[in-house]
Amino acid sequence: MNVTVNGYAKINLFLDIVSLRENGYHNILSLMQRISLCDTVSVNFTAGDEKSITVTCDDPRVPTGTDNLVYKAANVFPLIGKIEIHIEKRIPMSAGLAGGSADAAATLIALNTLASNKLSDDELKALGAKLGADIPFCIEGGAAIVTGIGEVMTPTAKMPHLPIVIAKMGEGMSTPQAYRALDQRFDSFRGYEPKEALLSLLTDAKDRENVDTYCQGLFNIFEAVVEPIRPAVTELKQTMLRFGAKGAMMSGSGTSVFGIFRSEEEAREAVSELIRMGAEAHLCYPT
Repeated sequence: MNVTVNGYAKINLFLDIVSLRENGYHNILSLMQRISLCDTVSVNFTAGDEKSITVTCDDPRVPTGTDNLVYKAANVFPLIGKIEIHIEKRIPMSAGLAGGSADAAATLIALNTLASNKLSDDELKALGAKLGADIPFCIEGGAAIVTGIGEVMTPTAKMPHLPIVIAKMGEGMSTPQAYRALDQRFDSFRGYEPKEALLSLLTDAKDRENVDTYCQGLFNIFEAVVEPIRPAVTELKQTMLRFGAKGAMMSGSGTSVFGIFRSEEEAREAVSELIRMGAEAHLCYPT
């Protein structure tokens, strides 16, 4: 039996740190939005007495061993037999777009389908949460205010249906490295006050009607420490703004950049220019 599921990327329209926990994890405040840019995950299952898992990918840069989140997702799902998984990769890697989490979420959804929906949606998200904080959101989709260490989701209205350009160029960024740099920059967030007023521009119904006002709410604290050492991020942002983006910002801990446009024509022109510059660029929409 074979099931194919799309694994959708996410962007962080807002991402701030609330505090640093004693165990070293960070309490975050974020607005996540699923976008139409996706990988395709195909799962073939043959029932048997023992579990075996193989993962392949059309992009040779993707590791396919036991450290892959897709492999881990298949390993924890309660289904015994031969599991063969193939990933068609379109989401840029090491980019702050939750590509690995999206693929793991798609794997769990596919396996649950093959198991005749053995697990409820909540059980599936709980299983995903054991593997990665972004996986429950990737299963749920839409838009959500995300708090805690990323495990607490409150569904909210999706962003306006506007063209989004995603681009990545140059070196990626290690998430642990980015967090360490933030702790150093902001004194481990002692006395830090999150930019909640900006978040309200993205969630208030009236502000959402005006694209320019809406985009003023875009915020990502990681830009403060990533842009100085990844100049391609700034170059991508400036290019998108020059081609008409109403707002452009890095997603997650980077190093991808997204731009929100008013028209698809402007967005397509930006994609063409970004590809000419050597960037990996995609046009997509919120979903």
